[in-house]
Amino acid sequence: MLRMHKAHQNKNTDLSTIAVAALVGGLAGAVVGLMLAPKSGKELRRGICKKSDDALIHVEEVTSHQVGTLKQQGTDLVGKGKQLAVDLQSFIQESLKIKKSDHGPVDSVQDTQTEESSPNAPEMDSQVETEIPLQEES
Repeated sequence: MLRMHKAHQNKNTDLSTIAVAALVGGLAGAVVGLMLAPKSGKELRRGICKKSDDALIHVEEVTSHQVGTLKQQGTDLVGKGKQLAVDLQSFIQESLKIKKSDHGPVDSVQDTQTEESSPNAPEMDSQVETEIPLQEES
């Protein structure tokens, strides 16, 4: 019939021997550990429960502290953003005032002739709004 090589038979035997040895060693270690444990099972469970409660309290404290810090940073950033918007608005308004004053008085007759002479020129509003409304969130 089928004949197995000796090397192949030794591999199967070696693997099963290793598996049995690992299982027996694990069981022996567990028994020795339980026999030499300094606390009873009840005390050990209480200690684990207390440690987990302490860890949970610590995580809650750290998390609440971080949330407070992030809220403060967010509030500071919103305040800086609003101040930047106000500064930008005043800068634009002053720039428009300066630009308007640089052009000097406008001669309406000369403007009419210029507009009539170039029919393809786009129409420009004669009034420029100098105030830019600032929208704020409530």
